[in-house]
Amino acid sequence: MQKLVTIYLDNMAYEGSTMFKGHAAKHGKVEEHLKAELAEGWWIVSTTAFGGSADGYTARGWLAVVLEKNTEAV
Repeated sequence: MQKLVTIYLDNMAYEGSTMFKGHAAKHGKVEEHLKAELAEGWWIVSTTAFGGSADGYTARGWLAVVLEKNTEAV
């Protein structure tokens, strides 16, 4: 079985922005965003970046991540 998840990354999260409070430690680390899924036996099949912008000192964008999990009985 596969599923697609998206992850939003924003370097302003490191600047103390209250909008991202509580999530800043995860920004830039795909494994941290997917910690629960990985613990449940999902693994990362592929990642790709899409969208986003960069102006001045800010950079932000999305990652699309395909996860896979073997659900067949062994």
